[in-house]
This record gives sequence, structure tokens and C-alpha cells, in this order.
Amino acid sequence: MKPEPGSFLIAMPTLQDPSFMRTVVYLLEHSATGTLGLIINRPVPVNLAEIWEECPDDLEEAQVCAEGGPVDRNKGLLIHRMDDIPEALSLGMGLSVGGEPHALADAFQDTKGRLGPRLFLGHAGWGPEQLEMEIAEGSWLVRSGLQDILLDANPPDDLWQTLISAGEELPDPSFN
Repeated sequence: MKPEPGSFLIAMPTLQDPSFMRTVVYLLEHSATGTLGLIINRPVPVNLAEIWEECPDDLEEAQVCAEGGPVDRNKGLLIHRMDDIPEALSLGMGLSVGGEPHALADAFQDTKGRLGPRLFLGHAGWGPEQLEMEIAEGSWLVRSGLQDILLDANPPDDLWQTLISAGEELPDPSFN
């Protein structure tokens, strides 16, 4: 399978770079100009209010943060599947980023977090053809992705192992 938006990159056991060792990356963008993804299996156990100054009261205690990658760790992307949030920007694939904080808080309460948001601190990035080279070298497996896993604020501890062992078939999203 070739990398494309919505797919997973699963680090091979031989990948020893501490930034990516045993990671699962969800690809948001992949084109001739480069690739953008988010590490999804490194949750950060802090309340959202500790990181986000304008955090609405209803989201203060939410633990939805994750280490998204080694690039721009001081910047966050608040990802969700709530397409009716004012001021949210569409990323395509039914995903949006940001939006009006109180509308996000209300939607989070209504959906009980099933549609996000999840705050990713930093991101993963590759230059033109860099990811293809790393895949050819055997550093990554490419598999179909699942947005339910992307937005799961508490991914199972064995997510990487489960996905690397699953081969071409992804487990049912309720596996956790």
C-alpha cells in the first residue's frame, strides 16, 4: 500500500530513532511537496486546561492531549470530526482543526468525546520523497487508517504491537 492521507504508518521494530520508535502515525497530508502526520499512540496525561489558556470550563479536565511528533512541539493541532463548529478549518477526510472554543466544548459534551477533539502537540513531517525512501528501506509499514483510533484519547498500550501484528487487516475499532 502507498502512503496517502488517512493511512497509518507503523514503525518497524528496526526503526530506532527515539522520535519514532514503536509509533503509529496517522497521515493528514501526502503529496509531491512532502508529508504531514501525527503520532497517535503517545498520549500526554495532562488536563487540557494546563496546556490551553482559552480552554472552556467544560473541557478543563479532559485528558485528550498527545505528542504529535518532533516538529513544532510547542504548537498544537486540535483535531476533531465535528463539521458544524464555527471557525473550524476542514482538513478533508471529514476532519477539522480548531474552532470556536465554547462550541467545541458543547459538542464534546454532546458526543462524549467520540468525535474529538484531540490535541496533538507537534507533528511529524517528511520532505519530498523522504517518506518513500524510508518505506523502501523498511522503516515503516503503511496500512489503512481509522479515524476512531486517531481520535481515541486513550489508545491501548499495545496499539503499536496490535497493528504491526495485524498485517493487512486492521482489527475492529472496538479492540481497545
